[in-house]
Amino acid sequence: MRTESLHHKASASLVVCLLALSPFAPLVRAQNRVDERLKPDVERALNARTNESTLGKRKGGYAPMQIKATLPERTSVSGDEMRAEGGGTDKLKPPARLVRSKLASSIMQQDSVSLPRILAGTPLSWILHTSELNIQSSAGTVEQYVDATGDLAADERTTFDASGGAFDVAIARSGARYEVYSATLNNRRVGVLVTALDTNGDYVRDSSSTFDLERDFGLPSAAAVVSGTSRSGREFVIVSSSGYYNFSNPNDPNNEPSAGVVLLVRDPSTGGFDSSLSRILVHVGSNQLNNANALALLPNNDLLIADFDSDELRIVRDTNADGIPDTLDATPYYRYRFSNDAPLDIATNSRGVVFSHSVGNDTVMLALYDDNSDGRADRDVVVVEGLSIDNNLIFHGLTTDREGTVYVIEDASGAADLTKDGGNLGTPQIDAFPDPALNGVLRDGSIFASADNGSTQALSGLSFGVETALPAIARLTMTNSASLRGNAAKGGLATIFGTGLTLGRSGNSSADASARGVQVRIEGRTVPVLSFNDSQINIYVADAAGAGVGSVVVYVNGNVIAADDVTVSNDNPGLFTISQNGAGEGVALMTSGMQYTRSPFNAKTSGQATVVALFGTGWRNSLPLTVRIGGQAATVEYAGPSGDFGGLDQINVRIPDGVTGTASVVVTTASGATSRSDVVVSIK
Repeated sequence: MRTESLHHKASASLVVCLLALSPFAPLVRAQNRVDERLKPDVERALNARTNESTLGKRKGGYAPMQIKATLPERTSVSGDEMRAEGGGTDKLKPPARLVRSKLASSIMQQDSVSLPRILAGTPLSWILHTSELNIQSSAGTVEQYVDATGDLAADERTTFDASGGAFDVAIARSGARYEVYSATLNNRRVGVLVTALDTNGDYVRDSSSTFDLERDFGLPSAAAVVSGTSRSGREFVIVSSSGYYNFSNPNDPNNEPSAGVVLLVRDPSTGGFDSSLSRILVHVGSNQLNNANALALLPNNDLLIADFDSDELRIVRDTNADGIPDTLDATPYYRYRFSNDAPLDIATNSRGVVFSHSVGNDTVMLALYDDNSDGRADRDVVVVEGLSIDNNLIFHGLTTDREGTVYVIEDASGAADLTKDGGNLGTPQIDAFPDPALNGVLRDGSIFASADNGSTQALSGLSFGVETALPAIARLTMTNSASLRGNAAKGGLATIFGTGLTLGRSGNSSADASARGVQVRIEGRTVPVLSFNDSQINIYVADAAGAGVGSVVVYVNGNVIAADDVTVSNDNPGLFTISQNGAGEGVALMTSGMQYTRSPFNAKTSGQATVVALFGTGWRNSLPLTVRIGGQAATVEYAGPSGDFGGLDQINVRIPDGVTGTASVVVTTASGATSRSDVVVSIK
């Protein structure tokens, strides 16, 4: 409880002015707790509608680098906004859509309350947290969901906190849950931060501390929260106020000063925060931002801020490389190209792809890319279309999990999204869109979970815990196993290269892979693993995997270890070599007279041109083919699969007259694809 001495303090405006003179000054009140009976002010949040906060400008407010009113409106998704992978118009991938099923949605809503509890020992990185708020009362909960079967639908659920819910939730590496919301205390509008702990591993809150962010930092509301860890291992949490302003009514009682952002560094010895390290990143009322309705940390711990009114993503840089953001950059991270692409919510994945969406009954999700690695996004791509996002600055949610899947809340405010305000009264739900290669190319999504009662509840905030046991998902490449050049071919043998692919496991058969939990999937389809170690996995690309751009994902014991998009070609001929590096003496056998001997080969056998079998992969889908040995055309007697060994191809060919010595072998398929020119056979 706050003491009487703390109750008497200078006005909030004076505190802001003093702190503005010294932004890194110690904040001595960072550890003072307040009454834990505070409840989220849901009515206040529901009044923060974006249709009243789009084209205006508050007096003295931040002036964005472009005027939102002059931006065109995105009317539809066009071909140039689709992602082209691998070049060529045949590689265009249209935006993903939610696979909507009224029956599935109805079943999900009815059964979600009765889902089994989350099993003990489940990693927090598997658990999605969100808040269910009652739009008619102060009741609310923080819920946890797990997809135990990998079908993008919640299978397990446990209520973490039933003390009133939150507007946003963040899960720290330590397992602490940080919940934020706006409240009213003694007629004073306050932003509230709750540090909630589960000390016995049952996924239920058993202790908590509540902090008054208005009293200590001048935040009149709390709209968004993220948590991170510094390079020295210090846990920190960042909270922003909304900065909501009704431009059509300057006297709206819900209006706030421009948004503020505060950073608190956890003090594990007290359960509070370290006053010497906590700081204000952006002062409330300083007009450095307009809104701060969502926060996200990039992989380098730079902080992104969604400024909806400005149509910009702002960024707080970590200028001293300590892993804690410290300085607001005057230049935005990204300026949106269309007025209806304003960033209502944002999220990032582990590879730095930024996702965002705006409002609308039929709006889109964007992926933003920093193509030149200069610390700013250069372009956006539409990756999901047809979303139903309510026009509310507070109730929304967007996050990614370790595997890259993107989760988004649709119809967050439910029945409170009135038709007179442009709403649709939709049932709040969480959608999941897979991103198996973690590159922002999303696949069609499904409904992950729905609010228990669509007529009385809202959903807000999404967050996963931090993976503490596994390394970051590694990159990989895949190529033709024989030539070790170019793309793998459909129905052929492929080699995956990378680092840390199997967590140290190795083996030489599919049985070894199964026993040691090593699995590879191409576009979600499991393919045979033939041999593997930490830097190389050899697989058979079954015909069913298809050709084109697709994801290749490596799993160990069900956990994603490496992933990327690759291109699988219809054909790419490659010859195996003795050295196994794609060049030099080819793997070949003399078949004349059923002798089956290795090179060097006699040019003739029993007076006839010797027939040699060449082995490789990648040509069976593009016949007939031609072969040149020593620069001369050779007669092909057979070309196609070699026996029952999946993916292995064979060519039986006659040695041309007059060819002796070390002779190059080049295979050309019907499509014109050619093998390497540095594979040879020895002829006597």
